[in-house]
Amino acid sequence: MSKPSNYLSFDLETTGIDSFLDVPVSYAFVEHRQTNGSTIAARETGVINPGRAIPAQATAVHGITDAMAKEGIALGEAVALISERIRSCWEEGGVIVGMNVSYDLTMIEVLCGTYDVPALSTAGPGPVLDVYVIDKTLDKWRKGKRTLSDLCTRYGVSLDNAHNAEGDAQATLKIYEAMAIEYPSVAALELSEINPTLDKWHHEYLSSLSEYFVKSGKPAIKNGRFAWPINKPG
Repeated sequence: MSKPSNYLSFDLETTGIDSFLDVPVSYAFVEHRQTNGSTIAARETGVINPGRAIPAQATAVHGITDAMAKEGIALGEAVALISERIRSCWEEGGVIVGMNVSYDLTMIEVLCGTYDVPALSTAGPGPVLDVYVIDKTLDKWRKGKRTLSDLCTRYGVSLDNAHNAEGDAQATLKIYEAMAIEYPSVAALELSEINPTLDKWHHEYLSSLSEYFVKSGKPAIKNGRFAWPINKPG
């Protein structure tokens, strides 16, 4: 049994909300690593050239324009960089942390196939902690929305530059650290227990939501969405 060596928060800003069809326009990693009793923090971020026009509604959310994106890293290069960073984290015994992070991981997994880059799934995939899934499970009956901003308020975290990949990744990691204090059972999870536990919680939440949709006359959630931590088509 072993504990995580580090926590690496990951976030993308993208051209849209479809993880199978849209692409990233920026990325960020924020890492906290414990060394000799001290927390070592590191950040990495970049703008990505998606090779396509960014819809106006997406720019309205994250502020990245076509002109800004043209100065960014080529999409294929960015996918290779992101894939390598995530797989290296897992290989070192670390954990990926995110907010609704299966969306981000799925997008990169799809693009790995497009650009012939080693897929995230070739590394396991490794352990993933999602603050949204944790919050929905361990504070199930709390009323109100559960956006990143809402979770920041709930867990006493300041959110600077919302819908900026670096700002969101930083806030997400702080939320997880607050959760780890409030919910010791989460902090106590061994590396090997993280994905089975989050998979179970993710499945329970989506099953309940899907049942609600059906009762409301809406389509059930597609089976592929239940896959953890990387969604599958269909």
